[in-house]
Amino acid sequence: LITKGIGRYFVADDGPTADLKNNLITLVLTMTVKDGNVIITGKALDKENNNAVLWERTVVDTPATDVMADGEDSPKEPFITTGYFTLYCYEDFSASAPEDPYFVYYDNAIVAAPPAAANEPPIISEVLPAEFANFLQASTQISFKVADDKALADDKISVTLNGTLFTTANGLAVAGSGGTKTATLGGLAANVNYTAMLSAEDSDGVRSSRTLYFDTFAEDSLVLEIEDYNLTVEGVGGKFFDNPVPIAEGGGPQDGSYSYQTGTQDIDFNETRPTPQPQTTLYRPNDPIRMQHSLDAARAKFTAAGGTAAGVYDYDVGDIAEGEWLNYTRTFPAGSYEAYLRQAVVNMTSGESVLEQVTGDPSQPSAATKVLGSFLGARTGFQYRNFALTDGTGQNKIIVRLSGVTTLRLRQVTPDPGDGARYQTYLLLTPVQDPGLQRATISSLSPAPGSTVETVTPAIRVEIQNRDTTVNTDSIKLQFNGQEVARTVTSDANGAVITYSIPVAQLPAPGANNTAQISFKDNLNVEVSSEWNFVVNYLALDPANRQPGPGTDRGLKARFVQAPDGTGLANDLQPAESQLAPNSPIPVLVDFTETIQVVNMAQDERVSGFFEGESLVPGLQPDVNGTEFFAVEIKAWLELSAGIYRFGVVTDDGYKVSSGKSPNDKEPLIAFHNGGPANETFDFVVQQAGFYPFRFMWYEYQGNAYAEWFSVNTATSERTLINDPNTPTAIKAYLDVQTPVPTVKLESAEKVTGPYAVEGTATINTDTKTITITRAGDTRFYRLNAASALRVKTWRLTSTAIELVYE
Repeated sequence: LITKGIGRYFVADDGPTADLKNNLITLVLTMTVKDGNVIITGKALDKENNNAVLWERTVVDTPATDVMADGEDSPKEPFITTGYFTLYCYEDFSASAPEDPYFVYYDNAIVAAPPAAANEPPIISEVLPAEFANFLQASTQISFKVADDKALADDKISVTLNGTLFTTANGLAVAGSGGTKTATLGGLAANVNYTAMLSAEDSDGVRSSRTLYFDTFAEDSLVLEIEDYNLTVEGVGGKFFDNPVPIAEGGGPQDGSYSYQTGTQDIDFNETRPTPQPQTTLYRPNDPIRMQHSLDAARAKFTAAGGTAAGVYDYDVGDIAEGEWLNYTRTFPAGSYEAYLRQAVVNMTSGESVLEQVTGDPSQPSAATKVLGSFLGARTGFQYRNFALTDGTGQNKIIVRLSGVTTLRLRQVTPDPGDGARYQTYLLLTPVQDPGLQRATISSLSPAPGSTVETVTPAIRVEIQNRDTTVNTDSIKLQFNGQEVARTVTSDANGAVITYSIPVAQLPAPGANNTAQISFKDNLNVEVSSEWNFVVNYLALDPANRQPGPGTDRGLKARFVQAPDGTGLANDLQPAESQLAPNSPIPVLVDFTETIQVVNMAQDERVSGFFEGESLVPGLQPDVNGTEFFAVEIKAWLELSAGIYRFGVVTDDGYKVSSGKSPNDKEPLIAFHNGGPANETFDFVVQQAGFYPFRFMWYEYQGNAYAEWFSVNTATSERTLINDPNTPTAIKAYLDVQTPVPTVKLESAEKVTGPYAVEGTATINTDTKTITITRAGDTRFYRLNAASALRVKTWRLTSTAIELVYE
């Protein structure tokens, strides 16, 4: 494998070329940055045969979306940043493996880098306590080592602890001499969640820093294990144990333990996938809540019960979908509490969960709730970190008042992506002083602050929670990118929900940073406001590629290329594209071109997708040449109005859809599927109406072969074949479009700053894209003025004239 991330593989070679021996092999990975690309080469060398190359592949990670062997290229940009050396091993148990579990040994890892071109920042190392450590004693000290090639000043080393700066002037101890120093800081308080910023500056003013997260909560703190959600007894849900004890896996059900207890859907939990999976429900096998043995550091109560040696495990809840929730009823000592959710956030920029209080009957379905606050998780990798309950901004901690038997609900807002995950292990509530009057608060913001959402239909949603004061709904204002917008307000006794769907015509540019602001006054006429930023990403066709038309000749141009049977091509887009390329090294048995009206084709007459009436793949002769190892490319201009589109593809095997400057362009990609079969939809935005070039390519490896290309009505889900002549609402496709003669002007000036005027001596030929100008003086500045972007490609100077070629 050559991988960009979990489940995202540039190369996934399981063919004969990858059938290597399992010992005395050296794996070599080189990555080179060039012009914004990362060139990646992976090799397997035979240590028994003078490092002979057993396997080698090279791929290029470009700034555009690249075709992957498996998964999506997300983020599409290559990782070009400061270096990290990471060894990552995952367990993959197999009953057929000769050794189960098997073992992987790492030995003699070597990292090399070129000499630094300039001064490097100080190196911070040997940091204590361990990153993300929990339940530490208050006597714990923060310590770290700083090293540099020049002498370090003591007063340039600091620790910022929960916002307070510590230096040698107020408690930070620094020892050592020259370019090696050790810093220590004590005086921690009990039952506090800490964020420590370690910082050092060298004699040239270059600074380095490192952030450390840990806590000093007591082992007997009020902890709600995520796996210990409510249970159902004799048909009545909402039951609970106040002080559950861990027991060996497989034990129970028994009083005082949640092991093997059963809950009820929509009463004790809401799970979007109702069927339990044996491998993910070891703790509560009758419920579909997906769990795993926790990867967090073992805690005292589990080790005291015997630990993993006795089959006693802590569990994480994961594989999270939007809208799922778990209820937790306990008897809480009366008081005020801060709440923390401990979780690992893997391969996700952010992930939001909401804490609610159940105000209805927790033994009944769909009990009423009110929002208390949000847990705004951020990427941690496979490390577990505490995330405080805050308002929707993430900046202000929420203090909750609890007393007696109370039911809390942990509701999931952000779904886990296919290549990421969250592992939630426990909720912790720590007593704090009563805060006094608590005003109505902004309890949840969507999109979350600092987040990136992928959607063509972005919407803003704000939840305001009444507390000791209440929101004045008439005073609510919502701004988006500096403009007040027409928001929708829904209110009840708990507060208000404000929503705003961003119209297509006002969609921000994909990838742009957006600013939203919510403000309101409470019943005491005190204003509360918050501003936050987020990014919206979506796929949009480039308006520069459109033509005004009209289109000429309805239809799509289809080209079919087939290799001889037994060629042995891989089930992959790359050899399929190679078949279609000029002067292909792959043998060609058939090369056939035909105009078609719709893409609804197959190797036989069977209905293979959503539409009946399949036609035989153009150029395919099953009885003569067989039905394998072919590729098809289909080109057309599609007439599109401004708006949101959803296209769908059903193929066997893989496919690619692209829209560039012409129907020949293979990039930029809109969607693809490597390997087959595929049944997918994808959304994109057309910002300006016109005729847009499209290329649809699919290929057949072995087995069945078929392809359908269609649009989907996002309101009704109705599917329509592209260019279906029998459906008036079908998106029309054309073989060509009339291209207007471009209006090009050449302007000149004596100075580069202008003023510029039209050059009267210019002779412009828009067919050959050449311009001839009479030479005037020794210095003259020229620029092109046209409806679309142009650039001067070449120029030639003679004694009397200047000749320009543009593109």
